[in-house]
Amino acid sequence: MTVVLLYGLLILFIIALFFLYRGFGALKSQTKTSAPLSVSVIVCAHNEEKNLPDCLKRLKQQIYPENLVEFIIVNDRSADRTPQIIARYLAEDHRFKSVTITDRVPDFAPKKRAIDTAIKQAKGEIILLTDADGRPGPYWVKTMVSYFTPDTDMVIGYAPYAIKPANHFIKKLLALEYFSHAAVAAASAGLGAPLTCVGTNMAYRKKVYYEIGGFGRYKKHISGDDDLFLTLVREAKRYKIKYAIDGKTHVFNNPPRLWSKFLHQRMRYASKGFDYPFRMTFGLTLYYLFNLLLVAKTGYYLFSLTVPANLLIVWVLKMLSEFIFINRAASVLEDRRAIWVFPFAALLHPFYVVVFGAIGQLGYFRWAEQEVEAAVQKPAIEKE
Repeated sequence: MTVVLLYGLLILFIIALFFLYRGFGALKSQTKTSAPLSVSVIVCAHNEEKNLPDCLKRLKQQIYPENLVEFIIVNDRSADRTPQIIARYLAEDHRFKSVTITDRVPDFAPKKRAIDTAIKQAKGEIILLTDADGRPGPYWVKTMVSYFTPDTDMVIGYAPYAIKPANHFIKKLLALEYFSHAAVAAASAGLGAPLTCVGTNMAYRKKVYYEIGGFGRYKKHISGDDDLFLTLVREAKRYKIKYAIDGKTHVFNNPPRLWSKFLHQRMRYASKGFDYPFRMTFGLTLYYLFNLLLVAKTGYYLFSLTVPANLLIVWVLKMLSEFIFINRAASVLEDRRAIWVFPFAALLHPFYVVVFGAIGQLGYFRWAEQEVEAAVQKPAIEKE
């Protein structure tokens, strides 16, 4: 019975990948515009003295009409040199503006509140977001904006991990795992229903933010200023969303430097599994069950020192279908740096899914804050 269920889930998995694969073709035919639009680039910084200087330097180098772009840097309760770094750029370049937040409020996650505060002061028609550790190229703003044809409301982009040194095996594994999320995002966007995105590289019209009520029901969630917001836009079913595949839109960022940071980051990603619409949560549950059964079967047979042919067939078909999908995505997104580590990543990935899918539901992780906190910010408790 377990084998039949495993094969059934494998067939569903391959069908889903084949369906997503079709989306890559549509991405190649996306229309662009050369008409410049006013843009407000927002960067939220909480104790980012190590990352912020390089990010701001790269923003300063953006090739875009000066009268049509502003860089709003939010100092969100920083206790390090973040305010001084922001002040220096404000003095050097009139395009830079700052917002300072000194406290937290109940029922509003810190980063979402920081973005909301910046948007309320933004003058641009387009809101373009990246993180303090983002490293955009000089044509990032211009190329992202070029995807905003009159019928386009939101553009999501690729934020690849930097791999330094270039042949670092572990960093290539991390980069490929991170790339797999972008592959799903790009393919689903090509089908007209993007499933995920990253806050390191995304843009939307300011009017869209107000029309859907900002972060809405997700404003309490510590995570999800990117994909949960995307969920609100997508589920409204009246907005067109594109995926930027041009290499000039890539915003590089560094993989977690410590395993503890990697652990908490992946727990944060997994913690949102039951916050998505039912269809997506159901799909993720089936995917988790498929990996759980595969891991359990593999562990059982490895322990008994036997590997039956039907289990090998599942592994081979799963890895082959994944490689076809990932290889196509690597070509479309112009990033083949880590493709050679695919066999190793594919073998480890089911175990990764099972472990982080489980512990992510505990609902506690460390993010930009110094302490482990709940995935949903709770209301303040009134003292009697």
